[in-house]
Amino acid sequence: MQDSISSAARPFSAAHLSTPLAAQLKALPPVRERAIIINCSTKLVTTLALMSALRYAGMPILLIDCESTDGSQDWFRGLAEQHEFDLAFAPLRPHGETLDVIFAASLDESVLLIDSDLEILQDNLLPKLRVEMSATDCYGAGFLHRTEVMLKSGHTLTNPGRYMERMWIPLCFLKTAAIRDALKAGATFMHSRDYLEFPWNKSVSKLLYARHRIPFLRGVSIEGFADARQRIHGERAAFREYDTGARIHKALLGQGRRLADLGEPYWSQSVRHYHGVTRATLSEGQGNATAPGAILAEVAERLRAGYGLVVS
Repeated sequence: MQDSISSAARPFSAAHLSTPLAAQLKALPPVRERAIIINCSTKLVTTLALMSALRYAGMPILLIDCESTDGSQDWFRGLAEQHEFDLAFAPLRPHGETLDVIFAASLDESVLLIDSDLEILQDNLLPKLRVEMSATDCYGAGFLHRTEVMLKSGHTLTNPGRYMERMWIPLCFLKTAAIRDALKAGATFMHSRDYLEFPWNKSVSKLLYARHRIPFLRGVSIEGFADARQRIHGERAAFREYDTGARIHKALLGQGRRLADLGEPYWSQSVRHYHGVTRATLSEGQGNATAPGAILAEVAERLRAGYGLVVS
């Protein structure tokens, strides 16, 4: 198993576009650690994530482009001629589905997931992640997004749901074998939801949930079932929201494994995250997401001042 920083960077080749992502991953020489960044038409912020990873990750880097329409493929082809990182190409699928493919196919011991809108800021982060995830009962290391009751706002004006605990996906260092065990057991990175509103029937619960998406029905309350939900499901919330990676986290907790949570000061000092840029790029009008146009000047200045890369 190789321990070098990277194999030679591979310039863009049209042949890669027709090769399944799993086959591209298996063709890479196995390494002890590999960082993976997934780009979906967010060329500028992805470049910031890439440059910070090249500076601080200390491991081979794979950038996966998912059918970008903003010139990303040619752009990263040019960068690959100047910096050492690998390129792969994949269809544009839900994020969790792509992560399932990555961990099912990867031959590497550990994978560091870096969101395309995240910048690593300090050189003390990766050494700390490596130390923490070395514990035998850890499936990885990063930051824990703890469970919380969703506020009565947005699409849940009544009967709020519960956001389930998970690894913080924008940056997490995961042991490939542990994640593959969870996948084999039927878990997935895909987001999903447990419908609990009418505790005696899942189908009716799912139907009732739909009212949270209809403005004039949001105020309809059936809190009278909360006690029954508590009795039957151990939960008063009307639904459980499993965001990307939450099902994997739950499955591994059930196997007696945990995520090493770095917490502070690493959370506030070691990373900068422009939350939701990809979602806002792929679909306009997204709530709880950073509009790309609002940060492009800032990101361009970060690239110039921090990494000597001038972009128009």
